[in-house]
Amino acid sequence: MTTIAYHHSTQVICVDSLTTTSQSIVTDEAQKCQRVYNGFVFATGNCTEIYHLLSNWKKNCFEAISCTFFFINKRDEVFYGEIRYGKRFLEPLQMNWAIGSGANWAIAAMDFGKSAMEAVQYACKRDKSTGGTVYSFSLKNTSKWLSFCSAKQQVKLMPDANVV
Repeated sequence: MTTIAYHHSTQVICVDSLTTTSQSIVTDEAQKCQRVYNGFVFATGNCTEIYHLLSNWKKNCFEAISCTFFFINKRDEVFYGEIRYGKRFLEPLQMNWAIGSGANWAIAAMDFGKSAMEAVQYACKRDKSTGGTVYSFSLKNTSKWLSFCSAKQQVKLMPDANVV
C-alpha cells in the first residue's frame, strides 16, 4: 500500500514511493500524484483500483472498488475522499490526516508535532508497505506539480520537492 500524509497548518502533502503486493515489492519509484481534469489526486489502494478511480474520475461512476484518496481542487482546497456505492465522496480536510497502510503511524507522528515529511518518514520505519523516496508537495506551489504529475514515466525528482 502506501502512506500519504497531509499537514494542515503548513498545507503540505507527503507521499512515499513504494508499491507492493501482499508478498513483494513492485517498485520503490511509484508516482502517487496524479492529475485529473479538475485538480490532483493522491490515492492509496490496489493499483488496478487506483487506475479505475483515475479513469472514471470525470464521470464519477465506479465499479465496486476500495480506495481512499486526497483530492486537491483548482482552488487548492484539500479533501479526503473514498468510493462508496459506486460514487465518489469528498470531505473537506481542516486537520492533519493520513491515509494508507502507514496512516496510523503518520497521524501519531503529526499529533506529536512532526511535519508531513517526518510523519511519512516515521511510517517508512514502522509500516512494511511504506518506503522508497518520500516526496513533499506544497499547496503553495501546485503549478509546479504539473510536470511531475503529468509525466508519462517514473521520475526521481520534482521541482519543489523535499526528497529524502
